[in-house]
Amino acid sequence: MDRTSLTPRGFTQGMLIRGITHRQREFRPGDWAERLTGVVTLFVGERRPGMHVPATRLAMPVIDGGLKSLFVADELRSVCPGAFEFVMRFAEDNDLSITVHAAPVFSVP
Repeated sequence: MDRTSLTPRGFTQGMLIRGITHRQREFRPGDWAERLTGVVTLFVGERRPGMHVPATRLAMPVIDGGLKSLFVADELRSVCPGAFEFVMRFAEDNDLSITVHAAPVFSVP
């Protein structure tokens, strides 16, 4: 099987929403980050080529320290303020940890 190598092309700033509450309980359901990504994708109308699930570069499910998390690019704030507000309100309503974070941006050579 051929593999595509990804090349880092810098970093982007954003918010990391970790799937753990301030009371140190893992957030459920287990696919919350993917579901939230799907909602953001509907807001911004972006689909990534070759992906069979809704995906956008502006909100990406990630694993951080063994926990399901969601990285939300700062760019979402200007592209679709409603989507950014929705995600931040979701995190606050569910008592999830939010931190400022830098994430690598990759491109396919």
